[in-house]
Amino acid sequence: MRAAVLTALETVVLEDRPEPEARPGWAVVQVESMSLCGTDVHQYDGRIDTPFPRVPGHDFSGRVVAVGEGADEGWVGQPVAVKPSLPCGDCLECSQDKPFDCKKKKLIGLWSDGCMTERIAVPVVNLIPRPEGVEAWQASLLEPIAVGLNTVDRLRILLGETVVVLGQGPIGLALTRLCALSGAGRLIVTDAREAPFEVSRAYGASDCLDVTQVDAKETILELTDGAGADIVIETSGFPASSAMVLDVVRKEGKVAHIGWANDLPPLPVIPIMAKTLTVFGVGGNGGRGQYERAQELVRTGRLDLDPMVTHRFALDDIAEAFEVASSKSGGAIKVVVAP
Repeated sequence: MRAAVLTALETVVLEDRPEPEARPGWAVVQVESMSLCGTDVHQYDGRIDTPFPRVPGHDFSGRVVAVGEGADEGWVGQPVAVKPSLPCGDCLECSQDKPFDCKKKKLIGLWSDGCMTERIAVPVVNLIPRPEGVEAWQASLLEPIAVGLNTVDRLRILLGETVVVLGQGPIGLALTRLCALSGAGRLIVTDAREAPFEVSRAYGASDCLDVTQVDAKETILELTDGAGADIVIETSGFPASSAMVLDVVRKEGKVAHIGWANDLPPLPVIPIMAKTLTVFGVGGNGGRGQYERAQELVRTGRLDLDPMVTHRFALDDIAEAFEVASSKSGGAIKVVVAP
């Protein structure tokens, strides 16, 4: 079985790996589509620590080809999306059949070998039936939407509020659309490239700021008459963006931090206290119906994923796929890979 393997920084190769086995309570999924996430790219470029060798990837969909003892045989042959966080199976929450409350759950592809392979074994509880009307490539893009939904659920956006989304990668773009659907008024987005702004505008952004051309902090304050935004969401994981968040949110506003990398600055406490802010750290997709709701938004056409996918590769070309995703060459936003 072929698998993409990170063997060193900026080095990914195809290797033969043993076929996965469906142990009790698990299923083997034939991977039909996978997409590269910012986490995968940061493993590749070294901004997130990862042990080598590692099969990366956690955003994927496919079809169940086998199940282990105790699992419903009805899953076999079913098209599925897959939640990417593995519950430990041993804690109190897991023993009470609450696997997504597991405090030890770990991301596939980061703490264990991931989905960039032809077949993968996952717990049956991670499977989500993929309905008619949702294609495999769409189901492999549910993670950024689910993370966005987890964020919006916590922020409780009010109709007409001013929202800033820092970064317009896949999660940032998903949040732009979700904030628009949630009733944001002025919706300001930033990025260091012009490439994603066409999608941002289509998703509902009112103001697009290229941080290489304007002073984003100064411009956001000008657009909000010096008060700052009601809500600021940081998705990029870059230090300069993270450092700006508390300066562009209004007094008694809300902040959400999503972007993750090793070199982020510490969050200062005094500005949080002085502005009486509410700060949310969003570490994933939530696991409480966000994936299922994300899929429903796609199925009903509320969230069109076509504009987000800029590049498609075969697994044989995985090295090129990682290079494009890392360098963002050719206006890359979301890179999709098919085995």
